[in-house]
Amino acid sequence: MTMHDLHGRPVIIGGGIAGLMTALRFASEPVVLISKTSLRQEASSVLAQGGVAASLGSDDSPDLHLADTLAAGDGLCDEKAVRRVVEAAPQAIEHLARLGVAFDRASDGTLLLGLEAAHSRRRIVHAGGDATGRELV
Repeated sequence: MTMHDLHGRPVIIGGGIAGLMTALRFASEPVVLISKTSLRQEASSVLAQGGVAASLGSDDSPDLHLADTLAAGDGLCDEKAVRRVVEAAPQAIEHLARLGVAFDRASDGTLLLGLEAAHSRRRIVHAGGDATGRELV
């Protein structure tokens, strides 16, 4: 591939979750994705074992999620940035599910929500148990 071949094409650096989601946004046109590792085997996102936090439970809200995150951050978090992330998290989970991510579910089909770390509510969504990163990629 020459530089001429790249003219006008989005070039995405990184094959983790952020890079792959960006590539999906441009899926209607040719995209160049550059990754230093094999996407399915060595990218750090594949190795992620933890789940994704989102205020999805009936007893939860983005405001509670925000409070938990700010408390855990002990003054090191940018509140505006955290608010944007926690408010977007439920829709992000729905979007990933529509894309085919097989999140862990109860027998009735509802998402299994785990309680972890500094969270005061069950809001951790896993896929494949501790293989969430692999399932996402």
